[in-house]
Amino acid sequence: MKPITRASGAGMAALVASALLAGCGGSSSDAGESCSGQKVTVGITNSASDAPLYVADKRGHFKEQGLTVTFQPFDSAAKMIAPLGSGQLDVGAGAPSAGFYNAVSRGLPLRIVADKGSMPKGYGYMPVMVRKDLYDSGKVKKAADLKGLKVAEPAQATATSSTLAAYLQTGGLKYDDVEHEYIGFAQHVTAFQNGAIDASLTTEPSATVAEQAGVAVRVASPPDFYDKQQLAVLLYSGKFAEQKNLGTCFMTAYLKGARDYMAAFDDGKLVKGAKGDEIVKIVTAATGLKASVYTAAVPNYVDPDGKVNVAGLKRDYDFFKQQGLLQGDVDVDEMVDSSFAEAAVAKLGDAGSAGS
Repeated sequence: MKPITRASGAGMAALVASALLAGCGGSSSDAGESCSGQKVTVGITNSASDAPLYVADKRGHFKEQGLTVTFQPFDSAAKMIAPLGSGQLDVGAGAPSAGFYNAVSRGLPLRIVADKGSMPKGYGYMPVMVRKDLYDSGKVKKAADLKGLKVAEPAQATATSSTLAAYLQTGGLKYDDVEHEYIGFAQHVTAFQNGAIDASLTTEPSATVAEQAGVAVRVASPPDFYDKQQLAVLLYSGKFAEQKNLGTCFMTAYLKGARDYMAAFDDGKLVKGAKGDEIVKIVTAATGLKASVYTAAVPNYVDPDGKVNVAGLKRDYDFFKQQGLLQGDVDVDEMVDSSFAEAAVAKLGDAGSAGS
């Protein structure tokens, strides 16, 4: 991974982390004094993948860093791009879509700073779903069976499109060998019910809702054909990224929230007891999800050290380019700034990552 601040060798990385820590304090209390009174506006979509942010807020991690954080809801992550680019929004989250890269190529100063939702083994939270009657009849059981059928995605040219392409490839098919239907995740259940779609890439909790309603069946999990895809990332506006102390304080609180969240799961399964119960309570209260749905759903993975799968971002970027969806060239390495997460980890300690 190549951070924006170029550093070669462990020694240089340590110097960068030390410099950031010196400004933000060497402990939680010092960091709180350094960033005391600072206000941060964060874009959210009120989805389950916002869990680390909800947890960090509810458990007082932002307050520990001296921050007052305001959550600003958006209908979709795509609508955060403009206010992030203008600096009206400090922090946001989103799937690195073709539109996202096109915005950057036009000069919007955005930085990818941490993982917010990825899919290693056990955390395939956006499964391939097939309409139940088609599955039960034996018509659709595997990727090759989807040729010519209607497959739903949330929107055109998103990371989900790359996921679908990877799955179709396992059956010898190309992305355009199926008929694409662009429907919001929340509408996938209804689309299955009325026969408008034959299959889909559906994120949780909608996938579990469709399954519980008896209208669709899971036939594949992304880690089996595209391991550790980087579906959602934490973003800093260019203006916010210039404030190294403040950005590190926020990241420290975010990663503490991410670690609390991940501690509630074991290989994608919610652990029994206080840890799991608390996360369910926090997330369902924030999102309005039923506890029965959230506990049954496959969770998204969030790297406890904030590490971003840059290789995965590049794979999706190459897919967009092959599809002719990009208006200009973007250096993905230059967009990923790992310095904030590295500084936060230097304070919190290395938690380790899935598969590392």
